[in-house]
Order: sequence, then structure tokens, then C-alpha cells
Amino acid sequence: MRRIVLVSLIALGLAAFAFAADEGSLVSTLAKQLNISEDQAAGGAGAIFNYAQGALSKDDYGKVANAVPEAADLVKKAPATDTATSVAGSALGKAGGTAAGLAGLGSSFEKLGLSSDMVGKFTPIVVDYVDKKGGAGVGDIMRGVLTPSK
Repeated sequence: MRRIVLVSLIALGLAAFAFAADEGSLVSTLAKQLNISEDQAAGGAGAIFNYAQGALSKDDYGKVANAVPEAADLVKKAPATDTATSVAGSALGKAGGTAAGLAGLGSSFEKLGLSSDMVGKFTPIVVDYVDKKGGAGVGDIMRGVLTPSK
């Protein structure tokens, strides 16, 4: 009897861990909510974090990276971008031209087989995730760099 209880508790714990890991993953959340593959979700999230890294100050991006340690791995999964476009997009983001800078992400998304309008669908999910992982202050940093000013 003891053995059955122990095995049941272990199985229940593993199932709960797997569920929690899946629920907490940005990639799985993006894939499920947007009905895309996990590779597309990882590449798109990576492109967004890569953009944010170039558009934010080192200190601000450091706060994001500390809150979302998987961001570094996701950036590696982003499609390669044209250097001139990437530099221009980052410069526009730093200069307050967020909408123009974000528009440059469209080509990265197209390389993933996603339409450029998917950038706008990824953004609130990524910001919400950063908000939950790092708190409102860190979420506000990402919101500021990813939300076009009106």
C-alpha cells in the first residue's frame, strides 16, 4: 500500500511539474494562443527580445534579461536580420520611433513563415509575460519599447 501511495505521489508531482513548466513557458503560450509552431514562437519572441536589446539602454535591457533569463536563448533562435535594417530599427527605437522600429521586425517574422502583422499579436503576450516574470516596472520597460507612442 505504501508503495502505491509513493508511486502515485511521484507521478502526481511529475505531472504537476510538467504542467507548470508548460504553462509558464513563453514559447508554449505564444504557440498555443497564436496557433503557430514552437519554432515560430521561439524565433518571433527572439526577434522581439533582440529588437528590445538594441532599442533599450544596457541597464534597462539588463533588467529585462534578469527577469526573463531565457531571452538570451530566444535571441539565438531569431532569424538573421539585415545589419543595416537592424541598426536602423534599433536607432529608431532609441530615438522614439518605436512604430518604425517595430515595422522592421516584419521581415524577421516573414523569414519564420509568419505575416508581419503577427508582430502586433506577439507584443501583448511578450509584454504580459515580462510583466509576470519581472514585475510591473520591468513590464513597463518592455511596454515602452514595444508599444508605438500615439
